[in-house]
Amino acid sequence: MQGHSLYDPFLTNPYGFAPIDEGVSGSALPNGDLHDYSQYTHADYSMADGVDGVDGELDGDEESDEAETADNLRSQSGSADSTKPKGSKKPRITLARGGACVACRNRKLKCTGDKPCKTCKKANIDCRYEEIQRKKPRAVLLEERVAELEALLIMRGEAIPPSALAPASGPASHSSLSLASPLKESPVPAQLASLSLQAELAPTATMNASPAEIAPNSPLEHALINVVLPYTPHLLIPVHPQRLLALITLPPTDPRRPHPALLYILFAEAVRILENHKPSPRLPRAPASLFPQNFSPPMPSTTTEPSYILTHVQGASLSLLERARTELDHGIRNVDRPFDLVRAAIGISRYLYSLGRFVEGWNIPVARLLVSCGLHRMTGSIVRPDNAPVEFIPPPYPPAHAYAQPLAATPYPVLRMRPVIVPPARDEIEMAERNLTFWAAKSSDWAAGLGWGWTTGMADDECTTEWPWGWGSAEIKPGDSRWGIQDLYDASSPMHSSPFPDTTFTLATKSTGLVHRASHLFDLPEASVLRPDGRPTNVPSLTAVQAVQSALELFRKRIPAAFADPPGSAYDGLADPWWILLHLNLYTAEMLMWKEMAHHRSKGYETAVSCARAIVGLVQRMRADSWIHLDLVAALDISLASRFLFKESDRLAKAGQSQAAAMAGDEAETLRVALARDLAKWLPMASLHAIIVQRVREGWPEKEGEYERV
Repeated sequence: MQGHSLYDPFLTNPYGFAPIDEGVSGSALPNGDLHDYSQYTHADYSMADGVDGVDGELDGDEESDEAETADNLRSQSGSADSTKPKGSKKPRITLARGGACVACRNRKLKCTGDKPCKTCKKANIDCRYEEIQRKKPRAVLLEERVAELEALLIMRGEAIPPSALAPASGPASHSSLSLASPLKESPVPAQLASLSLQAELAPTATMNASPAEIAPNSPLEHALINVVLPYTPHLLIPVHPQRLLALITLPPTDPRRPHPALLYILFAEAVRILENHKPSPRLPRAPASLFPQNFSPPMPSTTTEPSYILTHVQGASLSLLERARTELDHGIRNVDRPFDLVRAAIGISRYLYSLGRFVEGWNIPVARLLVSCGLHRMTGSIVRPDNAPVEFIPPPYPPAHAYAQPLAATPYPVLRMRPVIVPPARDEIEMAERNLTFWAAKSSDWAAGLGWGWTTGMADDECTTEWPWGWGSAEIKPGDSRWGIQDLYDASSPMHSSPFPDTTFTLATKSTGLVHRASHLFDLPEASVLRPDGRPTNVPSLTAVQAVQSALELFRKRIPAAFADPPGSAYDGLADPWWILLHLNLYTAEMLMWKEMAHHRSKGYETAVSCARAIVGLVQRMRADSWIHLDLVAALDISLASRFLFKESDRLAKAGQSQAAAMAGDEAETLRVALARDLAKWLPMASLHAIIVQRVREGWPEKEGEYERV
C-alpha cells in the first residue's frame, strides 16, 4: 500500500512477539468471526410508564409480635423451634407498599425491611426482595383497548362513530400535539401501528405513546422542519432545504406536497435532536485550492425557542416514528408519491438502527422501494415540463405520453417495458435528491452487511448510479463525469486519474463500499468447518483478497494530501464527521483484508494488527465534538477493531506474551470505552456494541438469541 502514514505492509510486530510461522494452524489465530449480527430489545429507549396502578400484594405490615412472627416462620420452614420469652412491645415498623421481602409477603408476616430482615434472619432462611409490577386500573385497560379498536377502524378507512360520552367538540386527545384536523387524518396509536407492522415495541413505549398529529401548514410543522434540516445530511434523509420549505407551504391536497411518511420521520428526528440538545453540524472550510466554489445550499436557522417547541412534542419521538411507519404502509398500498416513500423508508430504517433495533430496521422495505423507482440505475436524464426553469416549487410532471420511447424503428419487437414507478427528474435539484437518496440507501445497505454479514439487498454489480457529489446536501452537480461502483475496482478506469478531487463526503461513501467489500471476504456462501489441524475448510481465494487490496491502494492514491491522516494545517479533519468516517473505514477495511490475507501469507496478520492500532490512534486524537454527527458505520468499525484486539490479546496470553497481551487489551479497552461513553451519548446503538465487545472480552459468545450459520 502507498500513502499510509501510520503503518506499512508487513510491519514489524508492534507488540514485540515472534512473527507467526507460515505453518501456523488456524486455531492459533483469534476467532475470525468479526461480524455483528445484532438484535436487541429496546426497552431502554422507551418512554416511562406513567400509569400508577394498584397492586394487591401484602406488605407484611400486620399487627403481630416479632417473636411470634419468627416462631410461625420457623414452624412453616421446618426449622428447630426454640421458646423465646416475650418482651416489651416494639415500635411499629411501616414499610412502603411492596417493600416486604418475598418470604414475609408470601406468609403475610411482618417485615422489618432490612437485608436480611429480622424475621428471615431468625428463621435462618434466604431473604429476597422482588419488585412487584403494578397492575393497571381497569379504566386504563379499557381506554387502551378502545384506542386500539378506533385505530383499527381508521386503518380500514372507516369513520369512528361518535361517542355519547364525548363532548361536543370531539373526543379528548391524550396528546399535546393534537391540532384541529379532519377525522380521516386522525392518528394511529403507536400500540396498534406496532402490531400492524409486526414490530415489537417495549411495553412502556406502547402503553403510553400518545397519538401524534401535527397539522399541515401549522407553525409547529414549520418549526420542526427548520430544526431538522441542518442535520438531514447525517440522518440519511437527503432533501434540498429551500425546496422542502417551499413544498410544505402547499395545501394538503396538492400532490406535490411531501408525503406524510417523510414528514413524520423528520418530525421524529427533530424531537430527538431537541431533547438531546444536539449541536448543529458545522463542517470546516474546504481548502480553496481544491474547491474554489461551494455549491452547497444554505441551511435555514430556526427562530423558534427550542424549549417552546418541546412543550408541544416532549417525549413524542417514538410515537412520531410509529406514525411515520403507518403512513409508509398507507403510501405503499396506494403507490402514493413513491420517491418520498423511499426517503421515508431510509429514514425510518436508520432511526431503528440507531436505537439498536437492527432486525426491525433491516426489514423496512428500503431496497424494494428503491429498485421499483429505478434509483439504482439512474442515467442522469432530466425531462423538464415545457422547458420550465428550476424553481423551488417545481411544476407538475408532464402527461404520461411525454415519456413514451420510440421503439418502432427497432429491427426486433420489444417484449416488455423496463418499468419504474417514478417519472424522470424534472430539474437538477430533483436529480441531486434522487442521487443522494440512492447512496443513502446503499450506504445503509452496506452498513447492514458490515454489521451482520448478511447479503445486501442490492448487489453492487446491479447498481450503475454515479457516485454522489458535494458535501451531503442536495446541490447542483458541478461536472459531467459519471463513475459508479464498478470503477472503484477497475484499475483501468479513468476515475482513478481524474483531475477533480472528491469531497470528504464522496470519499466517505466510497470507503463504506470498500469496507463492506473487505468484510464480505469472510462471509463466504459456504460456511467454514475446522479441519483436524485447526485450519478452516473455506477461505477466500488469494485472487479475491488481492482484488480488495488493489482497490484500497488505488483509492488511497486518490485522497488529496489535505484530507490525509493525520490531517494537515489546511483542513481540520477532526471537525468533519465525513473525514473521520473515511479513515475509520479505510483502517477497518485494511484490517479485515490483511486478516484474510493471513490465510495465504501469514505475515499479513501482523499488518492487520497494526491497522487495528491505527484505529486506536485515531480515536485517541478525537475531540468531544468529533463524535456528535458520526455515522453508525463508525460504531461498527470501532466495534470490529476492539473485538479483534481483545481476541489478539487472548492469543498473545496463551502464547506466553503477557506484556504484549496486556498492551493489546488496553488498546481494545480504549475503543470499548469510546463506544460506551463518547459515541453512545449521541448514538444509542454504540452502547449496545460496547456490550458486545465486553462479552467478547469475557470470553462469551457475542450475543444471545442468534446462532452461527453452519
